[in-house]
Amino acid sequence: MKKIIVLMIGVVLLCGWGVNASVAGNSVQYETVTLTTNDTLWDIASKRVGKNEDIREYIYNVQQFNHITNPGQLEPGMIIKLPIK
Repeated sequence: MKKIIVLMIGVVLLCGWGVNASVAGNSVQYETVTLTTNDTLWDIASKRVGKNEDIREYIYNVQQFNHITNPGQLEPGMIIKLPIK
């Protein structure tokens, strides 16, 4: 009976460790940018996107990452996060 309890505790601990490892492995690294007057997502993206990348996809990802529903309402002083590749 003791062996079964020890085995069950071991399984629970290992399952918990597996969940923590998968969560830590999926974390997105990002840099922060403080917006200044007249900054647009297009301007910010154009400085970070390579020639072989789709700037529209990058902008979409930035909007999703920051929960930006209307990019026309960006204001100076706002801090946005830019995913690092």
